[in-house]
This record gives sequence, structure tokens and C-alpha cells, in this order.
Amino acid sequence: MPRFTVPPNFTGTAGNDTIVGEDSNKSPAIGIDILTGGFIVTGSGKDTFKGNGTGGKGGDGAIGKNVNGSKGGAGIGISNNGNLNAGSCDDAIIGKGIGGRGAKGGDTPLSDPLTFPINDFGGDGGTGTGISNIGILNTGFNNDTIIGNGTGGDGGDSGGGGGGGGVGNGIANSGRLNTGGGNDAITGTGIGGVGGNGLGGGNGGAGTGIANSGKLNAGDGNDTITGTGQGGTGGEGRLGGKGGFGIGISNTGQLDTGDGNDKITGTGIGGIAGNGLGINDNGAGTGISNNGSLNTGKGNDTITGTGDSRGIVGNATGITNSKKLDTGDGEDTIIGTGTGTGGPNSNATGIQNMKGATITTGQGNDTITGSGNGSSQNPIAYGISNDGVIDTGNGCDILTGKATATTPLDVPSQFIDFIAYGIFNDRVIDTGNGCDILTGQATATIDGNAYGIYGKGTIKTGDGNDKITATSTINEVQQKVTIGGGIGIDLGTGNDYFKGFGTGTVDGGKGFDALDLSAFNRSELTFSGVISGNALNPANISFNNNGNVIALTTIGFENFIFADGSLSYSTLV
Repeated sequence: MPRFTVPPNFTGTAGNDTIVGEDSNKSPAIGIDILTGGFIVTGSGKDTFKGNGTGGKGGDGAIGKNVNGSKGGAGIGISNNGNLNAGSCDDAIIGKGIGGRGAKGGDTPLSDPLTFPINDFGGDGGTGTGISNIGILNTGFNNDTIIGNGTGGDGGDSGGGGGGGGVGNGIANSGRLNTGGGNDAITGTGIGGVGGNGLGGGNGGAGTGIANSGKLNAGDGNDTITGTGQGGTGGEGRLGGKGGFGIGISNTGQLDTGDGNDKITGTGIGGIAGNGLGINDNGAGTGISNNGSLNTGKGNDTITGTGDSRGIVGNATGITNSKKLDTGDGEDTIIGTGTGTGGPNSNATGIQNMKGATITTGQGNDTITGSGNGSSQNPIAYGISNDGVIDTGNGCDILTGKATATTPLDVPSQFIDFIAYGIFNDRVIDTGNGCDILTGQATATIDGNAYGIYGKGTIKTGDGNDKITATSTINEVQQKVTIGGGIGIDLGTGNDYFKGFGTGTVDGGKGFDALDLSAFNRSELTFSGVISGNALNPANISFNNNGNVIALTTIGFENFIFADGSLSYSTLV
């Protein structure tokens, strides 16, 4: 079946139109190719577009001539540089692109010892893109489906060095993609190619499920956007190639799902480094990376990001936000999970909100959960890491950060240094008015450090009966010190509850507030600054931790809970 090229322009019928295009063994190979100025208009009806493109293999280097192999050809399922309008009704747009394999190098015999430069390398694998939209793509109203699958070609082998794996992009949008009103489904899967083998293994290719640098608007309705990116495996050699990074959804433009109960799911899996004499990096895995504007509109929306990296120096992040993420009003849920396992320095973060960035969930009973699971020699794990602003608006909100730092390896304790932070906050977390619950939980093993809540920022829970709990566990033993960094916490007006102890300041505000210090007997703590009859109820609480005095400053608490009983403010001293 040949490539379907536009122009000549195509106008469909009022019925169900089907357009199919296929191209292979070329560079580039494009199934459906809409050129600049071209258009396809299919009108109303259940229309279907299917495009398959498979890139050709690169040209091999001349044997013994110290010549590199060439790059594999790009494969694109559907390429739109013009205008594709599928009209109203339940339309389906499906694109599959496979990059061509990189060519072999000349396989020039290597000297011993090696002489440089070595110019005998395998060619890189070609890029595979399911759907590439640079122009305007409009599916109109009703329940539309867009599916893009892209697989990068494998790198070529050679004695000098293997070629890098090709990039795989499921859906790449730098134009305008609009699915209109209706319950739409957009799915992108990108898989990076495998690095070629050689003296040095080629790096694995990057895989991105959905890459949006333009405007992607799913319109009103219960929309689903799913992106899966998997990095390619590095090639084998004396030095194994690096694993490719995997990103489920990468947004550097404007992504808007409109009003409705929307679901955005991103899964990123880092590629594994190739085998070799030395240690090389595995690819990072990121579920959702937002460096633009992500807006889900009104409704009960769910955003889920999962990052997975299983190897040496492979960082994993569930959701990272460096600009603006807004879920609008409604009972919204944001879940980020990062899991880094397998070798030294495999860090993990559930939700990362970077400096100057904002996460806003609007009015309603919202839930934000971040889980970071680092399992290696020296991991750092963050449940929620905030250096910007997290604002959940008014409502009974729940914010939870869980971090676990462990090791599956039989490594002497002197080579292990774990740090786990349930919630790491250097800026502002504001849960607004309502009965809010905020929990920071950290777990570490052997010689690790763990803090339920840590940082130099501020946490404000607004008016309402709020509850904040900070816990930390090391070697399955509950720790007495669970907060740190000088964190400031303001519980606002209401009958509030706070559990935790460490370096910081906690203000219970107005109401009957309880401070849970049940990790201590009363005699283990020293109180100062207690003034009977003072309406502010100030108290400085200190604990001598093996010669290291740790102090917590509190204001506005009426009830103090200890392991051996409870006391009111007036009976503390």
C-alpha cells in the first residue's frame, strides 16, 4: 500500500470515510503525509485515518576502511504540516512509526593498544513517530480516539563503537490539536531503540509517549490522555552504553482538557545501561513532565504520573512541574510515584514542584499523594518536594507525602547513606479553609536519615479542624525527631491537631489545639517560655538528642499529649 500524500487535497463524504497510507524502507517513510498548505476534510461521519511508516536501514560502512555506518531512516505514521479536519462524529486517528536500524560500521580491526581517533562506528537508529502534528488537527465533536505509537530504530554494531538507539515518540504535537467536545481518548506510546554493540556500546534511545510543545485541547467532556515512554537499552561493549530516558507525557506548551471528569496518566520507564567493564548510567524515568501550562478545567479530575528507573544512577520522578499545573474546581486527585532501584545513587521523587512553579487544585475536596521509593546504595527519596507554591484551595483536602529509602544489596553500612523526606517544603504549601489532613511519612534503613516533614518553607492549613502528622522510621523503629530544617507551620483557626517534633515553628492558631508529643515521656523534654495566662500560649520545647539539642517553638496549643499522659498548657510547668 503506498504513501497517502496531500496535496492533492481530499474532501470526504457525509458518511464514514477511511484513509489508509503506508510507506517503508525510505528516509523518511511516512504513511499519511499532509504537506504545508494541504488539507483533508472528511465532514460528519465516523471517519478513520491509519498511517504506518517504517524507516529504511542505514548504509553500512566499507569493511576495513574505518568508515562509520549511516543513520537509519525516520518512520512516521501520520505527518500533518497542513490541516486535518475529521469533522463531527466518533473519529479514529491511528499512526504507527518505526525508525530504521542504524547501519554497521566498517568493523576495522582494532589495534592493541588502541590508537585514536577511531572513526569506525555504527549508525544511529532512526526516529520513530506515531503521529507528528505541526499544523492543525481537529476531530470535532463526539467521542474521538487518537492513538500514536513510535519506536526508535536500533543502533548499528561496529568494532569502534555502537550507534545510539533512535528516539521513539508516540504523539509529537507542536501545532494545534483539538478534539472538541465529547469523551475523547488520546494515547501515545514511545519506545527508544536499543544501542548498538561495539568497543563502546551505543546509548539507548529516548522514549516519549506524548510530547506537546504546541496547543493540545481536548475540549469539554470526560477525556482521557495516556502517555507511556520507555527508554531503550544501552549497547554492550568494554563500556556499556547509557540507558535512554523515558517520559510518559512531556508538556512544554499548552495542554487543556476542558471541563469534565478528566484523566491524565503518564508512565515513564528508564532504559537499562548496557553490559560492560565499567559502570554506566541507566535512563531516568519520568511519568509527567510539565514545563508549560497544564489545565484540566472544572470537574473531578485525576492526574497520575509514574516514573520507574531500575538501575545504577537512574533517577525516577512521578510528576515534575516547573511552570503551571491547574486542575480547576472539583474533587481532584493528583498522584505521583517515583521508584528508583538497582544500584548506587538511584533517587526517587513522587511529586516535584520546582522553584517558581505552581500547583493549584481549585475549590473542592482535593487529594495530592506523592510517593518516592529509592532502593539502592545511596538513595535520596522524596514523597513531595516543593520549591514553589502548592495551593489546594478551600475544601477538605488531603495531602500525603511518603518516602522510602532502603537497600536490597549486601553492602557494608559505612558505604550507605540514606535520606528520606516525606514532604520537603522550601516555599509555600497552602491547603485553604476546610478540614484538611496533611501527612508526611519517611522510612529508611541502616544508617539512614528520615524526616516526615522538612524544609525552610511554610505550611498553612487555613481555617477548619486540621490535622498534620509527621512520622519517620529507621530500621523499623519510630523516631522521636520527625521534622526539621526550620519549617514553619500555621494551622489557622479551628480545633487542630499536630503530631511531630524537631527544628521548626508550629502555630496552632485560634481554637482548642492539640500537640502530640507521644514519642516522648514528659520528663524527656524541657519547656521554657511558658507564661500562665498568656493568650498566645507560647512554649519552647527542647530535647537533648545525644548531646545535640533540638528545639521546637510552638504557639497556640491548649493540650499536650505525652507517652505517659496529657497536660494542659497551664500545667506544663
